[in-house]
Amino acid sequence: PDSAVIAERVGRPVAAVLCLQAPLELFHACGVHPYKIFGGSQTAPRLSGPSLPAVMCPMLRSALGLLLLDSAEGGAEAQGAGYAGWVIPTTCDWVVKFPEMMRACGRPIERPVHMMELPHLKDRPGSQERWLEEVYALRDFLASLGGRKPDRRQLLASMRVYQEAWGAFSELTELKREGRLPALWFSVITNAFFFDSVERWIEHVRAVAAKFRSAEPAGKGVFLAGSPIFFPNLKILHLLEDAGLNPVIDDLCSAERLFPGAVFYDDPTEYGLLKAMAQRYHQGCLCPTFADNDRRVNNIVSPANRGLFGGVVFQVLKGCHPFDLESLSLEQRLKDEGLKYIKLETDYTAEDSQNLLTRLEAYRSTLD
Repeated sequence: PDSAVIAERVGRPVAAVLCLQAPLELFHACGVHPYKIFGGSQTAPRLSGPSLPAVMCPMLRSALGLLLLDSAEGGAEAQGAGYAGWVIPTTCDWVVKFPEMMRACGRPIERPVHMMELPHLKDRPGSQERWLEEVYALRDFLASLGGRKPDRRQLLASMRVYQEAWGAFSELTELKREGRLPALWFSVITNAFFFDSVERWIEHVRAVAAKFRSAEPAGKGVFLAGSPIFFPNLKILHLLEDAGLNPVIDDLCSAERLFPGAVFYDDPTEYGLLKAMAQRYHQGCLCPTFADNDRRVNNIVSPANRGLFGGVVFQVLKGCHPFDLESLSLEQRLKDEGLKYIKLETDYTAEDSQNLLTRLEAYRSTLD
């Protein structure tokens, strides 16, 4: 939807966010609504295509096209009413270049932009200290948008809200683990998180969970990994269902990695709370842009997860270089662990659907 519609719905200033390393609790405490910029439209890329490289992340190409529609519908004034500012963690190169690509498309970002320099080595103490400094700087930026600098009590209150959101989200995740909640539904629900207030999202998530508790499990369980999947480009999820495969577990940042987990703290001071947020979002992230990322593979081969699935489906969008590179080392490691593995390379088109379905059906037969 248009950014101005989101701002009116939530009754708060809206900050556009490109990646989820920025602590969501901090947005809430500052009175700002985070809206993750994403795109799954197959038609929107045509609007931005002429100004962009031929081979680039199709998700961001789609997002750029949708932003052009957002701006064109109401002009700069309406856009300003929607996005009060932008938060851009420096994850992959495409994300870093996003403001530049907006200028190339003829629609420069007119709201304040805050870049968060993401340390790509998680285990170094120096990296953790730098990231904490980035979180402090983010707090000050969000306070300028929301009109309030949160104190310790407001931070705790927002952490409790997101603790509740994590609890509701865990209910959904467990239903997916059991095969009762289709991955297609799960993906739509997680994508919907940014379209409304977190409080209303929690309420509706619990209502959905109640409906699926009595559903029958279906399909052969698989682990789904790779590039994020955003509405309405749910092609891979549809094809998996058609092939009799059920992604009961995933590590997609658009699905199960929506939250890095609940934030726990030992020190209830303002410093202690911000440090706990920084550590959770930095240490808990499994993005392939990090250099020390063995935990991503360990998460797949973990004995706690192995009994849930028979194989791993790795889907990568053309132009999504971090995931494409990761698939090479991941494949050998998983095969060494005795896991069945298939890699699907695709784009925001429907032309390859039949070929992908044929491959998935053949892969399904190897899991019996």
